[in-house]
Amino acid sequence: MKERERVAIIDLGSNSARLIVVDIDRRGAYNLVYNQKETVRLGEGLAATGQLQEADMRRAVGTLQVFAHMNQLFKVDKVLAVATAAVRNAKNGADFLRQAKKETGIPLRVISGEAEAKLGYLGVVNTLDIEEGIVFDLGGASTELTLIKGRKAQTAVSMPFGAVTLTEYLGARPNEKKLLELQNHLWDQLVGLSWLKDSGVPLIGIGGTARNIAKMDQRKKGYPFPKVHNYRLGKMAFQELYRSLAGMTLSQRRKVPGLSNERADIIVPGLAIVNALFDITSSQQFLVSGCGVREGLFMQYYQSRHGEGELVRDILEHSTHNMMLSYNLDETHAQHVASLADQLWQGWGDRAELGARERRLLRVSALLHDIGISINYYDHPRHSAYLVENARLFGLTHREQMLCAVMAGWHNGLSMKYVRNRMYSEFLDEGDWMRARKLSLLLAVAEALDTTQMQLVRRVKAGFDLENGLALLELELREAAVIEQENVNKLKKAFKKEFNLELTVMA
Repeated sequence: MKERERVAIIDLGSNSARLIVVDIDRRGAYNLVYNQKETVRLGEGLAATGQLQEADMRRAVGTLQVFAHMNQLFKVDKVLAVATAAVRNAKNGADFLRQAKKETGIPLRVISGEAEAKLGYLGVVNTLDIEEGIVFDLGGASTELTLIKGRKAQTAVSMPFGAVTLTEYLGARPNEKKLLELQNHLWDQLVGLSWLKDSGVPLIGIGGTARNIAKMDQRKKGYPFPKVHNYRLGKMAFQELYRSLAGMTLSQRRKVPGLSNERADIIVPGLAIVNALFDITSSQQFLVSGCGVREGLFMQYYQSRHGEGELVRDILEHSTHNMMLSYNLDETHAQHVASLADQLWQGWGDRAELGARERRLLRVSALLHDIGISINYYDHPRHSAYLVENARLFGLTHREQMLCAVMAGWHNGLSMKYVRNRMYSEFLDEGDWMRARKLSLLLAVAEALDTTQMQLVRRVKAGFDLENGLALLELELREAAVIEQENVNKLKKAFKKEFNLELTVMA
């Protein structure tokens, strides 16, 4: 097997072209090593003429030539390239494909609306912890809709409108009459989809419009975390944003914090589509997915390469394991610490009011607690906190990811530096800090029990003697574990402070 493989994913849409390059090593660890996005506006004029315009095709081919150069630079082994609605719907789409292949060497493949919807669905369901929802992939010339129930795609459809094509209808500064006409048009297009009507499930947005909604809302609220994937906002917050932008001139929209300058002229029609979906579905929540067609293409390829189905069974476990492999962690030590921490949770979790969700967070932090060694061993808990905070961990809310970062940073002792950190302090309330301290202490005890990384402590049994004010920790040893017991004893003072019980260790 090759030491590593480089896979390039190209998504040529009606508004933009995107390239990602993903590195896969021989153990299966994958990591994004390059990302490029260019505005091509390939769908401009398509609604009126049915043809791709010459200037737009030249711009798109020029962008693909740049992508081809980057693929050479990164020594890409395999290229997965798709073209969507603009090329799919254009009368001269086949001519464009031949021209692009001749001038760039990139083997673009036109995918159907249903295939595009499926790839978007795979990108979402393999990176967001959702059981049900309406996924919409809002592009320049089409909008793909997929109903998810039990993580499975129940039905999907591609609608013949997008942010670019509807902009041509509205003009530079839409007035109330045109906006109302557009809303009525969208309602007429969508109301026939019986599975949309009053479904009440969350809306899950893919694409530049969805990401820009998140960024604008984050800037407005002073949100301290720049991540948009799994960002959530309610219907009222969205509609306030929609009304505000619809009443602005183009020059005013260009100054809105969080709104890309390249998207300012097409954002209002995009918001109108989302607003229509809110009205039709009676949904109250909007989730933003930073992953879509490109990630769906990659996961489809990656999973088949490893003989797996298209759906990752447990996205949090999968992404955590990928991080472990990517940073070359001592997997035996990490898994053993995670196992010991879980045994401590089983014995002490109920009294500490640490439920099943906290159990999962404890496992993630235990598996990744030493990840900071990849930067520098000294003060590696601080580096671990930073890496966990910024990791592509799927299946966690932003708040939960902050909790995991704090736990990783506290795995060898509590420190006030995280409490004073603006990002953590604005995310975590008093109850979160209490949970973080208790979970971190369980992790610290588990880490201490494998100080030598020799797994001398086979397993533990944790319990209480409340009548005598004791927390009991019974160790099953493979052989003498003097250093481990000494290090656990050093945590007795902290244990007394957090649990108000004396820690008694028995071997």
